[in-house]
Amino acid sequence: MPKLFKRPGASAYYYRVFKNGKDVWKSTGESDKKKAQAIANGHRAALVGALNTDELFNMLISRLEDMPKNERDKRRIDYGHRLIRLQTEKLVIAAAWDRWVSMPNKSRFGKPAANTLAGYAAIWTRFKKWAEKQKIAHMHEVTRVHGQNYMADVLASGVTERTYGAHLKFLRSVFSVLEDQAGIAENPFAKLTVPELQTQSREAFTVEELKTICEKASGDWKYMIAIGLFTGLRLTDVVHLKWSNITDRITVTPAKVKRRKGSKAKVEIPIHAELARLLEQLKAERGGKPTGYLFPTLVAEYEKSRPAVSKAFCDFLKDDCEIKITAEKDDSATRKRRASAKGFHSLRHSFVSMCAMAGVPQATTQKLVGHASPAMTQLYSHATAEQERQAINLLPAEFFGTTGG
Repeated sequence: MPKLFKRPGASAYYYRVFKNGKDVWKSTGESDKKKAQAIANGHRAALVGALNTDELFNMLISRLEDMPKNERDKRRIDYGHRLIRLQTEKLVIAAAWDRWVSMPNKSRFGKPAANTLAGYAAIWTRFKKWAEKQKIAHMHEVTRVHGQNYMADVLASGVTERTYGAHLKFLRSVFSVLEDQAGIAENPFAKLTVPELQTQSREAFTVEELKTICEKASGDWKYMIAIGLFTGLRLTDVVHLKWSNITDRITVTPAKVKRRKGSKAKVEIPIHAELARLLEQLKAERGGKPTGYLFPTLVAEYEKSRPAVSKAFCDFLKDDCEIKITAEKDDSATRKRRASAKGFHSLRHSFVSMCAMAGVPQATTQKLVGHASPAMTQLYSHATAEQERQAINLLPAEFFGTTGG
């Protein structure tokens, strides 16, 4: 039975989930001791069950035999403690997410941002469903073979190398952080590596596709698409654009740049005449003198689930514009899989393509889109503000028509 206690200044009772290791304090939310005890007992019952430790014992002995003597002596005590803990407590996969979220040492980079946490949640949900199909209930039951099989399943779903790596890195971290508390003898993802995949990059939209997209777009998405098309900004940067970022130029520090430690590089993009017209139209719709975010509703949706916003645009492409957004991709001589080829990022590719077709110097284009290439830094200095404005003005303005669509 979990022992209850009160933290200084708190009215509700708390309890510790674990007997060993770093304690995780949970609030019952109740000041009544009997009710608090019932809540604590119920939570622990969801995490704890009878455990047959024979297989784990054999696994640990096998691992000890393979170790050098100096490491074997050190590990023997550690493994003994894990076996003792497992006889009284085990962690079910269904409860592991909440456990990981509550851990203070879950990330060496500090508390994950909301978007990052949402991405982690999606990865864990996928793994949890896979484990359920394999009839794997507890964290300690996941073996290295299971880890290999799961990552093979991720690969078969048609992900990019980056997405595959994100899955592997996160799952490896979860099993590492919860290793002691879940009695995990061996991290099933520790020795797996990211394969070199021939990734399918996003494709630019054709001129006809762009005309269809701009014709069908409405509401906030019409202006989002226009900004993406005439600036090359990524989805996250368009979503989080503020009116204070807009003068005769759009000036932002891309989110991708912010993630680079110590980097504050900004991109400054002259505003195309057609985009200026559409922004004035949006400003009028917002009451004439708007402040804050251009798209506050989409900001809220994006913070809640970035994949959902990206998917909404892809659904618009498929359902409203009848644009094929996937392409077949060769994994080997005998196997093909589907890979995403078109999405909001395709507007960025279209921007770069239009710049190239309009004869805009490569150095100017790279400065406008903010590509972080040290080799191009010196070239950037040759692109003057006037050259950048002339470059933007070379882009076609036909997509949204003269009435704003």
